[in-house]
Amino acid sequence: MSKKKNSGFTLVEMLVVMLGLGCLVSVGLPSLKAGYDEAGRMKCASNLFQLGKGMLLYATDNGMCLPQTDHQSDSWTHSPRSYVMNDYLSAAPCGAEYLSGLNLSRLVNVERPSRTVFFFELSKTYGTKSVPDHLHLAEYNGEEIPVETFQSMVGVERHMGRSNYLFLDGHVEPVSWTNVKVLINQTGSRFVDPNK
Repeated sequence: MSKKKNSGFTLVEMLVVMLGLGCLVSVGLPSLKAGYDEAGRMKCASNLFQLGKGMLLYATDNGMCLPQTDHQSDSWTHSPRSYVMNDYLSAAPCGAEYLSGLNLSRLVNVERPSRTVFFFELSKTYGTKSVPDHLHLAEYNGEEIPVETFQSMVGVERHMGRSNYLFLDGHVEPVSWTNVKVLINQTGSRFVDPNK
């Protein structure tokens, strides 16, 4: 008597395979999410980099002067925005009387452009309001900028605890909120205030 060979899978074998696939999926999904988040950060960094190139080309064509903000007659933009300019770098920063005539919109007047932020990413809550083309950080007149105020305006943790910052020399760098809290008021850092 010959036994008939069963070519199908047993229920136990199917459950083992399904369990194995479930484990692989549970391990793989977080890395896919991290990859998606990193791609978003890179897209944002690319946008800032392109914006910086355009602004520096503008300065090259205009006597090394940066574009004006909406306090002057010709703002650099009149459209909805996700990125805003550091107002210290405008021709007349609102509230920065202590600069006593030093025009930081002229690139030659900024000592460390590679450490001075040119553009910030807006926070999602601040970005829903009527947004100007720059942030009023100079109104602190060289004094400490309240950390909570900075955090309410700038998207300090938009990309996995970091935010992209466009520096005046044209490079874009992701900086963690922990580091930014130190840099915004550190003497000599020039992160926000190029004259500090």
